[in-house]
Amino acid sequence: MPQKAAISRVVLADQVVRVLQERILDRVYEPGARLNIDALSRELEVSSSPIREALMRLAADGLVATSSFAGFSVAPVPPRDWFEQLLAYRVLAEGWAARQMARRRPDAAIGRMRESLAAMESGRLGRKARDYITTSQADQAFHEAMLDGAGNEILARSVRDLHPHLHHARLFAKVPQDIAPVIVEHQAILAAIEAGEEDGAAGALERHLRASWHRYDGWTADEPA
Repeated sequence: MPQKAAISRVVLADQVVRVLQERILDRVYEPGARLNIDALSRELEVSSSPIREALMRLAADGLVATSSFAGFSVAPVPPRDWFEQLLAYRVLAEGWAARQMARRRPDAAIGRMRESLAAMESGRLGRKARDYITTSQADQAFHEAMLDGAGNEILARSVRDLHPHLHHARLFAKVPQDIAPVIVEHQAILAAIEAGEEDGAAGALERHLRASWHRYDGWTADEPA
């Protein structure tokens, strides 16, 4: 017989993850701020177990830093150099994936990309996490479908483990995004893939990634705590 308490705890941890993630993205908890388990337990009126589980999951995502001596704190926003290196890597890795997708054109992956694009088209972006998180997740799903469809699990995992969309979302509080050009750029990627145009798919993917980064012109990373 399934243990109801264990299932309830997991669901509760999911809810805590969403609350803490939103507060980190919205700068309610600033980079470097300490995240005390007991204080959060009192504030959110839940036991310490789902708080600890949520913090560990957010640490795996790169939003929370953990130390044996200092406990948990909000991870610093990566510096500009890190984002520029991320851009260079994604151009290489996802550009290859776009070419493979255009060559293979797997129905399941293309179907996932279409669904993700439709979700983006019905969404929005804004300054607060609740205004953009669903659209950002649809954006992420589009890219992950392309990576999965390329047929190289190691490459797909290497990009996924960097959590690029989540870290870009940390910049939205300073530089909110406009959804319209993002949709057009994704439409171009998908159209090239469906047409079997390998160079066109890779080119559209690179233009999208570079345009996305260009929209952060003038942004500078937070000073170290």
